[in-house]
Amino acid sequence: MIAIHALEGNQFRLPDAAVAAGDLAAVVAPSAACAREFVDLLLGLATPRGGSVRLFGQALASTGEPARLALRSRLGFAAQAEGLVGHLALWENVLLGAGYHRRQDAAGLDARVRTLLGWCGWTEAEARRVLRLLPDQAAPFERAVAAWLRALLVEPALVVAENLLGGLAAEARRRLIGASAHFLAEDPRRAAVFVLVGEAQLEELQPTAVFYLSLQDDFQAEVSP
Repeated sequence: MIAIHALEGNQFRLPDAAVAAGDLAAVVAPSAACAREFVDLLLGLATPRGGSVRLFGQALASTGEPARLALRSRLGFAAQAEGLVGHLALWENVLLGAGYHRRQDAAGLDARVRTLLGWCGWTEAEARRVLRLLPDQAAPFERAVAAWLRALLVEPALVVAENLLGGLAAEARRRLIGASAHFLAEDPRRAAVFVLVGEAQLEELQPTAVFYLSLQDDFQAEVSP
């Protein structure tokens, strides 16, 4: 799903790395700025200074816009701090991607949202209250769940989460990690990448592979057996 070769951005470098179907991978960044740049390169929003990154066998940065949109429709992106539209309620933000990419009917979307909310441990009453809020009225965990829901509603083959767990209480992190594990277990053809700032959440996440962005030349990549 992801193949990286000697990737070099303005702020970091990363040696060869690969994420296959079934993987729950972690990319550890030394700073939020490095995490942001890595995601931009991964999603084809910026061009690397060196090396290459390929999604589903193709490099987004060098493909035409129609092919790029088709590839992006196969992945879901979730970030706690960015990506939510400020003047839309959380429920409107949640449905944006699915409405655009999948054109699912209302009944199908409703059933899927209920399943995903159950994985997060939210009751219907709690969800109804929270999803009416605007992003700046919501707590960090509520925004994180909304971003996660929006990413998963498009039924992606690959989920990329940028610092989604940062600043959350331990119980909130466990709920999101557990829900993500449910999503991967539902279909072995899926994969997920959590881009973390620092190593604090690694033990809770228990990824199958860990890759480190480096500011120096002593690159390292650690892969679990």
